[in-house]
Amino acid sequence: MRKRRLGSAALACLLTALPPTAAGAAGPPTPGHVPITVTVTEGTNLAVAVSPRDGSFVMDVQGKLFSVPRAGGAATPIGSDFLDPFWPSFSPDGSQLVVQSFADGFFHLRTVSPDGRTTRQLTRGESDDLYPAWSPDGTRIAFTSDRSGNQDIWTVDLRGGEPRRVTTAATAESQPTWAPDGASIAYVQGNTLESVDLATGTVRTLLPAAQGFVAAPSWSPDGRRLAFLRSGQGGRALQVLEAGSVRPVGTFTDVFPFPPRWLSPDQLTYGANGKIVVTDATHGTSRTVPFAATFTLDRDRYRPKERDFDTRAPQPVRGIVGPALSPDGRTVVFKALNDLWSLPIGGTPRRLTDDQFYEIDPAWSRDGTRIAYASDKAGTEDLYVREVATGAERRVTALPGAEFAPAWSPDGKTLAFQDTANQTSTVDISTGAVRLVLGETFSVPGKPSWSPDGKVLALTVTAAEHNRILLADLAAGTTRTVEPAPSGSVSTRGDDGPVWSPDGRLLAFSMNSTIWVLPVDPTGTPTGPARQVTREASDAPTWSGDSKTLLYLNNGRLKTTTVDGSVVREVPVGLTFTQDRPTTRTVVHAGRLWDGVHPEPRTDVDILVVGNRIQRVEPHRADRPRAGWRFVDASGLTVTPGLVDVHNHQEMRSKSYGDRQGRLLLSFGITATRSTGDPAYRALEGRESLSSGARVGPRFFMTGEMLEGTRVDWEFARPVRDEQQLGLELSRVRELDYDLVKTYERFRVDWQAQVADRAHRWGVPTTSHYLFPAIGHGVDMKEHIAAPSKWGFGFAREASPGGVYEDVIQLAARGGMPFSSTLFSASSLLADDSAIESDPRVRTLFTGVEQQILHAKVLCALGTGPCGFLDGTAEQARRDVSVIKRLIDAGGTVLTGTDAPLDTTAVAVHLNLRAMVKYGLTPFQALQSATLLPARQLGVADDLGSVEPGKLADLSFVEGDPSVDVAALAKVRMVMRNGTLHTVEDLLAPFKH
Repeated sequence: MRKRRLGSAALACLLTALPPTAAGAAGPPTPGHVPITVTVTEGTNLAVAVSPRDGSFVMDVQGKLFSVPRAGGAATPIGSDFLDPFWPSFSPDGSQLVVQSFADGFFHLRTVSPDGRTTRQLTRGESDDLYPAWSPDGTRIAFTSDRSGNQDIWTVDLRGGEPRRVTTAATAESQPTWAPDGASIAYVQGNTLESVDLATGTVRTLLPAAQGFVAAPSWSPDGRRLAFLRSGQGGRALQVLEAGSVRPVGTFTDVFPFPPRWLSPDQLTYGANGKIVVTDATHGTSRTVPFAATFTLDRDRYRPKERDFDTRAPQPVRGIVGPALSPDGRTVVFKALNDLWSLPIGGTPRRLTDDQFYEIDPAWSRDGTRIAYASDKAGTEDLYVREVATGAERRVTALPGAEFAPAWSPDGKTLAFQDTANQTSTVDISTGAVRLVLGETFSVPGKPSWSPDGKVLALTVTAAEHNRILLADLAAGTTRTVEPAPSGSVSTRGDDGPVWSPDGRLLAFSMNSTIWVLPVDPTGTPTGPARQVTREASDAPTWSGDSKTLLYLNNGRLKTTTVDGSVVREVPVGLTFTQDRPTTRTVVHAGRLWDGVHPEPRTDVDILVVGNRIQRVEPHRADRPRAGWRFVDASGLTVTPGLVDVHNHQEMRSKSYGDRQGRLLLSFGITATRSTGDPAYRALEGRESLSSGARVGPRFFMTGEMLEGTRVDWEFARPVRDEQQLGLELSRVRELDYDLVKTYERFRVDWQAQVADRAHRWGVPTTSHYLFPAIGHGVDMKEHIAAPSKWGFGFAREASPGGVYEDVIQLAARGGMPFSSTLFSASSLLADDSAIESDPRVRTLFTGVEQQILHAKVLCALGTGPCGFLDGTAEQARRDVSVIKRLIDAGGTVLTGTDAPLDTTAVAVHLNLRAMVKYGLTPFQALQSATLLPARQLGVADDLGSVEPGKLADLSFVEGDPSVDVAALAKVRMVMRNGTLHTVEDLLAPFKH
């Protein structure tokens, strides 16, 4: 047994990531906090405000405020790193600034003193208050808010009182600017500029819609000119409306998306092309104001958690998925270790299925005599019904796609279910007749639950950026949504409810990471407030038939509770697994070996694998003794380390892919994936199933749901409302043994720092979509070159239409924060390899829907079909890779990740690598970004990432020489994972019909 401890290569989460050319060059740093200072002279999407008092500037660079002297020079940081400001603006007398701040988890208006020492919150509540603008007399601030349910212009008086709504149209109005006389406010409405008279409410159009998009209007002090931004294919430029005519001002084509600020009736300042710019609006001349802003980063060096890849000791099963309590309250069915199990409470679990197919979502009939579930044993996920007494089964659905999440009608004649298109339907068990209840949606819904009278289905959907309860009246064909609590959200859209009590009086669900019950009438209409039942991290509630007991999951443990929460009991599962470790002895004769460490491959070598580890790598010997060894002839192939996809949502469509997914990944040489957000229990079940050998696929570094603010979108994000709930989520990280914690777009930045600190104590890395303040407070990694954010795609601070500037490059490189690549634009390279959609691996292991998506991407790349919103062009790919090259050249690290299945599973790894090489990286740099460097970031470089003695035998066998032609990596003929060899034909066999 070889227990992995901190070694010379385990640098991944130690935050001093090496560039690809420096692989293995340093020893382990000493745990502790390391301050790093980084000075930048450019800013990506920087915003500028100018003081009326002395003409000095305040700029927002990467979410940090700095003051800059009027003539430029050294910038002084002001305010807390956790202020999280946006859209800064000086008051007319220069005594204070106003920003929209996300410090408390919502965008609220705050005033800030010019030195940053004092702040005052002006707005509160669960609305987002945006784009503040001072009135000319300095007594009021106009802003955009959704507090009425629509984006409107509001004002707040600094002297007191509640905000007042100004615009009331059904359209969205935003980004206000006051006229100098204070009588009206101009704003953006759609693609036009409008103005509202504050006395009469009269609205007039200042600028009609035209080509391009308009934003960020700003009145000049004398009211003669209205400056604004117009964006289009050529970038984003500054324009001025004067006397009814529009003209461009200045020559910059990457003007950042904030209002230009007027220094005088003729001069204005703004951020553009990485600089502070001052432009004369009359003559069009411009100058830049130099600055040097210094960030202080607190980088945390810590020991990564220990992993024992070799132990055969039994380990307790925690990955329990979809547990369901029988109506008599005596038995639990659930999924674990890639099978369905039946557990008599107080007894021993027994398998209901015993195969390598993918079963999911067991559900009891109301009389307890049958269990419905989904399985891909016939090729795609279909619904089956199993008789409890006899074990006899029959297939209920045989539709072209995947069906799952069955729920029994009270009379036992019908199953509600869901499918790949996120539709909810019913099927008559006797006739097979299918009826559509809810049509296709982009967002994944939660499992359906029937009302006891069989008239209504309840399920969780996304509505107004919350997880709310949808009630579908089956007879009337109508739907409505209700809140689980005021401004509340069901924890996840999956197994977290709502689940109707058999007596019809309560809906049970997880909210704020605990179990709640909501009293309802027969139609599902709430009759009172929700009541909390549990106080610990709780998921997946189901009822006993008498409506007195709830079963739920608590950090991998099954528990029951009375409805009032007074009696809680653990249900011992008693299920363990052992890691799969072969006992074989294998000699691989490799014609060529790229070992992951050196740029040039070796030729004609033998790789000796004993069990799951590489024993030796040495020159080939034709006379090697064969007794007791298995010989693999790869003399015509190149052996490489297995590939790693560091940004993958493996459980996002696992119900649709079923057993295909792991086989598909292996068939393209991918032997490890890292989740960046998945349903926690399905992810943990996946890791345990893959580790035990119960499922075929790559080794899986899992995480649970992304930690998010109170507004959510993705089904695998958990809204976190307060620090008490955050503590419950951290208990889940610890007890389910996450490999990563990801915080998402609207998660508070001070909580993000807390999460990083706590996770690091357990050796667990963290990641997010943000560069700063994340990099300043312990977050290990940033996902995506240009990530979606709480500011929206257009306001992502890490990228702008004109590119990325030196602030991003220097902070990421010197601060040691790796980025994942996620090059959606790399789909443009399908034009070079359109035949990929005919590859047997694609034709056999892609679902029908995924084949259609890939075909559409091919047509887009060839220019013969429309492009989806995630598809990119060759020019975008070139720009994206140029950023990657700059990061690497500066000493930074970029790791191959795909965001699959949002991008094409497995294939996108190869497209990312091909794009990197085509547009500027060396093959060696690209190859290491998918092998050794991810292993370092995962903290497992002593075990993975290269072909060296002592490391795990995760190998890919390909035709050609990927050290010269990276496209050869996709020509996989065999793959070895943990010492077990698979041919591509073997991987395809179960689904090759």
